[in-house]
Amino acid sequence: MTTYRPVVLINGKFTLLPAGDTLSAKVQEVDIIDMVAKDILLSGMVVYCSAGFQIMKAKADDDAKAEVLGLVAAAAAIDASVQVQTDGVLELADWTGVVGATSLTAGADYYVDTTAGQLTATVPSTGNLVCIGRAIAPQKLEISIQRPIKLS
Repeated sequence: MTTYRPVVLINGKFTLLPAGDTLSAKVQEVDIIDMVAKDILLSGMVVYCSAGFQIMKAKADDDAKAEVLGLVAAAAAIDASVQVQTDGVLELADWTGVVGATSLTAGADYYVDTTAGQLTATVPSTGNLVCIGRAIAPQKLEISIQRPIKLS
């Protein structure tokens, strides 16, 4: 089987990867959208985009507010610019404002709660089931937003 060496940039010059060398790079895609907050938003809160293109807290028991855009990357005041992370891993030192505890339960899936902006590890039984992602560590949530499933 023929093997090929990739072209790499070394000291500002394109060259073939030297024999015996390997490439090692962490691949991570993170999408962050800048919008305007129409609620007071804490880091990690789950949000949706209103018909007026404004960022507001998502809720599982309101069909319109269950269409999740992402999670707040950094706290924002009303009418301030807010960064919303739509995928990748969100790491927070303290998740208290979002889940009611300083850390997440590693390995647990998190869902939109019926309390605006909050996440819960408890699978909802009414409203909309919207899985947001999985805790891969006590301070890290891997975002993988699913479409809402109407439960009642």
